[in-house]
Amino acid sequence: MQIKTITPMPYAEPHHIHLAASGAPTLDIPVQFADEASKAFCTYREKYEFGASEMDTGCGNIYNSRGVEFGK
Repeated sequence: MQIKTITPMPYAEPHHIHLAASGAPTLDIPVQFADEASKAFCTYREKYEFGASEMDTGCGNIYNSRGVEFGK
């Protein structure tokens, strides 16, 4: 049985999740791990009570320090 390990985002390079939706503030939250990004997104969505149709372009995307999209 092969066990997969989850590799954290590299320490040397900061990442952030971009959060933006109609009627909500635009935020860029620093994250190190994917579960942190997921928690930040869910908290934001629940606080401002929006659905996919209210999300701005790039909402939920994760970017590295150079502004390159790293994940969704």
